[in-house]
Amino acid sequence: MFVVQLMFFVIFFQLTSSGSGGHSLWALSNYISGKTQFQDFTAILMLDDIQVAYYDSEIDRVMRVGGDGKKVENQDWEKDLGQRLENELRSVFRSMRGRLSLFRNHFNLTSGVHVQQRLTGCELFKNGEPALIMFRDSSNGVDTNSWMYNMTHHTYAGIDSLDIQWERIKQLPYQMVYTEIYLPFCVKTLKNFLEREKRLVMRRVRPRVRFLTKQVLGGAQVTCMATDFYPRHINLTLLRDGRPVDQEELTGGSVLPNGNGLYQVRKTLMVGDKELKNKPSFTCTASHLSLDNRLEVSWTAQFSRSHRISIISAPLGLVVASFLLMLLLWYRKRHRERSEGVSMETTQSSQESVAEPMISSDPATQKTAK
Repeated sequence: MFVVQLMFFVIFFQLTSSGSGGHSLWALSNYISGKTQFQDFTAILMLDDIQVAYYDSEIDRVMRVGGDGKKVENQDWEKDLGQRLENELRSVFRSMRGRLSLFRNHFNLTSGVHVQQRLTGCELFKNGEPALIMFRDSSNGVDTNSWMYNMTHHTYAGIDSLDIQWERIKQLPYQMVYTEIYLPFCVKTLKNFLEREKRLVMRRVRPRVRFLTKQVLGGAQVTCMATDFYPRHINLTLLRDGRPVDQEELTGGSVLPNGNGLYQVRKTLMVGDKELKNKPSFTCTASHLSLDNRLEVSWTAQFSRSHRISIISAPLGLVVASFLLMLLLWYRKRHRERSEGVSMETTQSSQESVAEPMISSDPATQKTAK
């Protein structure tokens, strides 16, 4: 269940498109068939990458969510807009329940817990392109069908083996519905949320760019890292001696949440000992909406055999430490034995001195004694 939800949110972040300065509104919906501790149907509304509303089948009401993630009790938005949004989500609930029923019948899934998920929403671009609306369905983690449409074109994709595939005769009616109803309503709702949450979604937070280096066997890892920036779209490039490093040589590059509402990204390059001897220079550049110009940080490699010694000295150091410990114990034992030997000799001498009879060398004294 968690894996399916994780895949769903990964798809969502891949589809958000605020990089061009536009904005998007998405509803991430889950329908669960079977006995679980969760609600049958839940939906989370995301403005760009910020949650702004919540709905489930139990409360049957759209609850606004503030920037801190808590529900807002005061529903101060347009009454007709809120009711229309609730009606649309109820319609999504019925549609997803029907889709999952078709999926279960097709694969003869008669028992157990099954999940239907849907990503639906629209994007509003600032570069003059028409707004885009789409949905994407997944049954038990398997993509089943998707629909994307704007004012100039539409695309559809589905699984041919299912009886829910697209019929050409429905293309024109669906285009009319999306053109006249769904797309205008989604754009209106998007603008409404955007006006209320513009303080968050319109903010610009500059990235902090730095190099991280780590000594490893055979060389070093050089990491170009940008952190604590917003929005999430950033162009991070690693240069070696002034030329971009091939993507095949790099690891990482995915933009990840930073845990504080901001984002981070890193790209790592393995540099061998042979290359380190030439002392190459590296430059990390970042282009972001918060920056007027590119942000650059440079670092020059300094080859030293010390980093190689530190790698191979771990087992060697253990041997040396063990040898020194044994030497110390041997020395203390020898010192103790010597101390005990001197003490025994001193005691023996004292005992012999006490036991020896006193004989005077004076003849007079000897005679008196007799």
